[in-house]
Formats: sequence, structure tokens, C-alpha cells
Amino acid sequence: MTRLSWIYPDRGTAWQRRYEDEGVWSAYRKLAEGLGLRMTLNKPEEVAVDATDPARPSVYLRGERVTPDDTIFVTSLWSLPHQTQDVCNQLFLYTNLERLGFYLPIPPHLSYIGVDKAATLLHLADSPVPLLPTVRVGSGREAMTGHYDAALEALSYPLIVKPAYWGMGLGVAVAHNVHDLRGMIGLAGGSDTALVVQPYFPGVRELRVYIVDGRAHTVLQGSKDGYCLMVTKTVGGRHERAYTPLPDELADAVAHAVARFPGVPYFTLDFIHDGERHWISEVELDGAVGFGTDAEQNRAAAELIGARFRAYAEGHAKWLAAGGPIRPRTPAGVTPGGVDPGGPVPGEAGA
Repeated sequence: MTRLSWIYPDRGTAWQRRYEDEGVWSAYRKLAEGLGLRMTLNKPEEVAVDATDPARPSVYLRGERVTPDDTIFVTSLWSLPHQTQDVCNQLFLYTNLERLGFYLPIPPHLSYIGVDKAATLLHLADSPVPLLPTVRVGSGREAMTGHYDAALEALSYPLIVKPAYWGMGLGVAVAHNVHDLRGMIGLAGGSDTALVVQPYFPGVRELRVYIVDGRAHTVLQGSKDGYCLMVTKTVGGRHERAYTPLPDELADAVAHAVARFPGVPYFTLDFIHDGERHWISEVELDGAVGFGTDAEQNRAAAELIGARFRAYAEGHAKWLAAGGPIRPRTPAGVTPGGVDPGGPVPGEAGA
């Protein structure tokens, strides 16, 4: 049975762990097992690499040796506020796993882009559906200097302000004037958290497209009530009509995103509608699907996650059939430790 190792920092409270296991992980495990995948949650520090002989490295997961033939690693970057101390460990571990030739359905370089909201929109430049106007602001001890004023001249109040690389609606607020904005940037400076600033459209509808193997699999629509800034039910939003078809006017934007995230078997693409037009707001390469709300939602979620895991298993099989774990080799004329600018990189086309 192939192992599906989900790298996930263990920094949550007892309540968070219970909530996540009941709403996500327990259902994921059952669905994975039904497809011949043994899913485990693993902290970054549970992975050890023996590179004493770099030509023949070994990888251990909680003391058990694993190989690219028998293990898929899910390497989404987690950077919520309680996980910031794990970011470096994740970044460098994922880079090592990529160099070791493991099949990573969320390639690290794309995971980094997908987490930072400004980087995502820059990556999707030239989309046929416009990208939400965004300014990225670095906070810190000099947040009150106003060094970001010039970058914000193209936007007008009110504005949405949110952390550039958090999630689940944490830290999202509305700034009605420059004083609100500077106060928020000042608070973010206490944790050195970068922010993104975007136009505030009240009463928007949000549409999330779940993309599996390059196609829109499921479309979820929701609304945001009043000052609720998230569709998530737990913070006042409403999910509605899980099986709405993909609007024709968004098909080209989905195709564009698929092309910009090549080889990624699963991700989500979010749109908002301001009453007049659609905008692309973000991408999540590990867009979670919740269970336990109602029978229809559970059925939709099971179909979607089943399709996701089948895409992972099929991607792993194709990876191995194509040569899979390719080690970088030192070319003739290059001394050990030198750089081969043309050498294959695991996971790239043709590698």
C-alpha cells in the first residue's frame, strides 16, 4: 500500500486538533484507504535524511525508511500565525524531498506562490478574468513611516486588509481611512506579518472552483453577509448550491490557471462577483473540503476528495513510469559540488 504522508506542523491546540480530525482528517484517511493509500499526518521534524552518501541517500519517516516508489509526500506550505516557526523547516525539507526524487503533487515552488496572495496574482498575470487589485505591504518596526503610501495610490477606501500568507479568514478587516490602515499595519508589525490591501466590495458572492486533473470538478458558491468577510459558515457566511455548473465566462480563466500550475493534480481557484463582474481572488493548492455539515455536503466532499486522491495515485504511477526519482549527476568536467545548469530537476517536464 502506498503511503500518503501529509506534512503538517503540529502546533494546534487540543480543540484545533479535534476539530480538524473530525471535520477533515478522519474522512480523508478513510477515503485514501479505499483507494489503496495509507494516509498519515507527519510533522516536518519526523522526516530524517541520510545523505552521508549523496549518490545513495536514505529517507526515514518516524524511523521507517521510505522511498519514492512507496511514498507520496503532500508538501503544502503551512504559515498560519501559530505555524510561523515551522516555515523554514518546511521550506528546506520540501526542497530536499524534491531533490531526492519523491513525487510531490504540490511542487514546492508552486506551493510558495500559492500561499502568498500577491505572488499568486502576479503568477496569474494575463488571465482573461481580471485579478483583484492588490498591494502587498511589509510591516515591521517602521510600519508608521508610511513607506507604503505610494504603492497604495491606485486604491480608494474602504479597503480589505488581510495577512498575505495566512488563511481561513484570520486577520481580515476593513479599513475605512488611512488611520484605520496604519493602525492595522502597526498591529501586523508586532508579528512581522506582511499584508495585502484590496478593494472592499460589500455583499459579494464567492465562487470556488475545485480543479482535478486540469478540469473543474465541483463548483461551490456562497455569500458574505454584511461585514462578514469569509464565506465559511463558522464566521457567518453561507455556502450554497454545491453543484452549480461552471459559468461559461470563467472557463478560459480556469484553463489559464491550469496552464500556470502545470502538473498539479488538484487545486482550488476562487472568484468573487461584485454585482457587475467577476474577479480572481486567490488559489489554494491544498484547498480543504469539510465533512460533517449535512448529507449532501458529505457526498459532494467524498466525491471530490476521492477524485483528488485518485489523481494523486495516478500521478505517482505516471511519475514512476516516466523514470520518477532522478538523481542529479555530476557531468564530465564539473567537480563534485559544482553546479550543472542544464541538469534535470525532479518533477520538471522531461526529467
